[in-house]
Amino acid sequence: MRELSEVLTAYRAAKTRGEPLLLATLVRVEGSTYRRPGARMLMTGERQLAGGISGGCLESDVLRKALWRTEHGEAVVIQYDSRADDEFAFTMGLGCNGLVELLLERLDGSRPHVLDFLERSQAERVTAAIATVVVSGTGRERVGARVMRDALGRTDSSVQDEALRALLMEDLAQALASGRSGYQRRETDTCVVEVAIEVVPPPVPLVLFGTGFDVHPVVELAKNIGWHVTVVGTRPTGNLKTRFPRADVWVGARAGMTLDGLNLDARTLAVLMTHNFTEDEELLSRLLPSPVRYIGVLGPRRRLERLLTTLEGQGVRPTAAQLARLHGPVGLDIGAEGADEIALSIVSELQSFVAGREGGALRQRTVPIHPDPEPFVARPLPRAAENIVQATCALES
Repeated sequence: MRELSEVLTAYRAAKTRGEPLLLATLVRVEGSTYRRPGARMLMTGERQLAGGISGGCLESDVLRKALWRTEHGEAVVIQYDSRADDEFAFTMGLGCNGLVELLLERLDGSRPHVLDFLERSQAERVTAAIATVVVSGTGRERVGARVMRDALGRTDSSVQDEALRALLMEDLAQALASGRSGYQRRETDTCVVEVAIEVVPPPVPLVLFGTGFDVHPVVELAKNIGWHVTVVGTRPTGNLKTRFPRADVWVGARAGMTLDGLNLDARTLAVLMTHNFTEDEELLSRLLPSPVRYIGVLGPRRRLERLLTTLEGQGVRPTAAQLARLHGPVGLDIGAEGADEIALSIVSELQSFVAGREGGALRQRTVPIHPDPEPFVARPLPRAAENIVQATCALES
C-alpha cells in the first residue's frame, strides 16, 4: 500500500514537470513469483521514479526497453518466463520459477489515466476496481483499454466496445462486492479479450488510543507500510501533531468524547494504549458495539479480564461476536522488550490479521505463501513472439 502511495506522489510531481512518463503494471503471474498482480513501477525514459515489479531484477531490463517497446504509443504486454531451463536464455534473475506479464504503457497527460482514478479513490479512502484488457484476440479493442469503478459507483472507461464495457462493469461490481482480483476471458459478438481484474482498497485505517512514548514506534511502523493512522488522546490536538508528525489525523479530547466524529467503519483497526484503566474502560464500552473489525488492548491478560468484569458490573455484556474482535494482550509472541520491539509485535499481529494469517514461521507453512489463482480454463490468447522473454532464475544460475 505504501508503494502505491509513492507511485501516486511521484506521478503528481512528474506531471507538473511535464516529463514523459511510462507505467509498468504486473497483470498476470504463473508459478512462483516475487510480486503479485497489481504491482506498479512509474518511470521516465531514463530512470525509475517509484514502485517496483519484481525483487529488483526485472526493473533494469524494463527501464532500458520501455521506450522502444512503446514507441508507437500503444500499450504492450511483455512476458518474462523463468520456468524454461535454457542455457542460452537471458539471466533476468526473477528470483523464482515462474512467469510474469507486464503491461507497459505511456501516460498521456492530455487525458485522465488509471493513476488519476486511483489518486482520487485513495485520497477519499474508497475501494476501486479496475478491468484492463491484457490481450486482444479479435476485434478492435486495444491492449491497455480499461473500465474503472469505485465503491461509490463512479466510473470511467476507455473501452470502445459497448457490450464488452457492460460486461466489465458487471465484473467490477462483483469484484467490489467480493474484494477479489482475478484474470478472465471475455467475449462479445465483435471481440475476444483477456482481462485482468484488480481490486484496490484504500489504506488500512488504524486508530491508536494513547499518547505515550510507546505509541510513537507503532505510528512509524504503520506509516512505513502505508496505513492511515489516527492518534487519539487527551492532549491538545496541536500537541499531538507535534508529538506524532507522521500520523494522518489527530484527535484531542476526553475519553468519553474521543469516539465522537471518528470514522470507525468495518475496516478499522483500533488499539488501546492509554495505560489508564478508567479510560480503557470507557473506550472499550463504546468500541465493542462499534463496527470496527479489530480491538487490541495493551497490557496483561488479567487486566483485560478485569476490564470486562468491570464493564459487566455496569451492565455491559459483550456478545460472542464482539469478544471475537477483542485481542488482548495485543501483539504476537516474539519475545518483545521495550517500545520498539513491542510496536513490532503489535503491528505484526495487525498485519497478520488483515491478511487472514496466523503469524507463524513461514518454514512451517505446508501450502504456498500466495494462494493459487483461480483456474484460467480458456486457452490463453497468443502473445506476440517479440514480447516473450525466456529468463533463467538468478537463484539457479
